Amino acid sequence: MAKSLSLLIRRLVWVVLGIVLVFFAVNNRADVAVSFDPLFGSYAIPIYIILFAGIFIGLMVAAVVTSWLRLEGFTKRRKAERRADYLDDQMSAMAEDAHQVRSTRAHNAASEDVGENSSSTGQLAKLD
Repeated sequence: MAKSLSLLIRRLVWVVLGIVLVFFAVNNRADVAVSFDPLFGSYAIPIYIILFAGIFIGLMVAAVVTSWLRLEGFTKRRKAERRADYLDDQMSAMAEDAHQVRSTRAHNAASEDVGENSSSTGQLAKLD
């Protein structure tokens, strides 16, 4: 319910803004001299076109900057994810190595215990 109300309010704001912009354009049809003297000369353009062009250019610059910053954040996040994956792989390999070393040590210790027990039983047999 709240989502649909929010959507309705948002659309209503855009409709009102559109109506205001249409009234602004109709009431400001007077030409204004825009001069690009060294390059293109001088032109007479309605003031609302100048205003709308300024707004449009500002929105485009904001979109480019925002996209650039999002792309930069995306690349940083992707690098961090790759680094984390690499470190996870290294940690798994180290854990496997540690497990292998522990099992080898345990096997060697068990072999030594068996060797000591057999030599001690051999000594007991010699004593009899």
